[in-house]
Amino acid sequence: MSLRDYEGNKIAIWLAYFTADSRRKGRKIRKVKITLDDLFSAAKALGLEPEVLDKVHPGSRIKGLIMVKKVKGKYKLIKDIYSYLQQQKKL
Repeated sequence: MSLRDYEGNKIAIWLAYFTADSRRKGRKIRKVKITLDDLFSAAKALGLEPEVLDKVHPGSRIKGLIMVKKVKGKYKLIKDIYSYLQQQKKL
């Protein structure tokens, strides 16, 4: 299944957004050590209806992608997930 199949309904959140070595390789926020399971559970707790896909991030080659329901902009969702993980002390 292609990412284009989700266009308009869901947003792709890559694990690389949180764990890549540099922003050039795809990181969007401060580097954290989390797993795909942590990312999935955070999205689920926020009510984003996550769905795990078996894909590799093109810039960093980090495996891990979840598709979440589009309720806000992409960057706001990333920040919400990051703050949820901070509150849960997983960072």
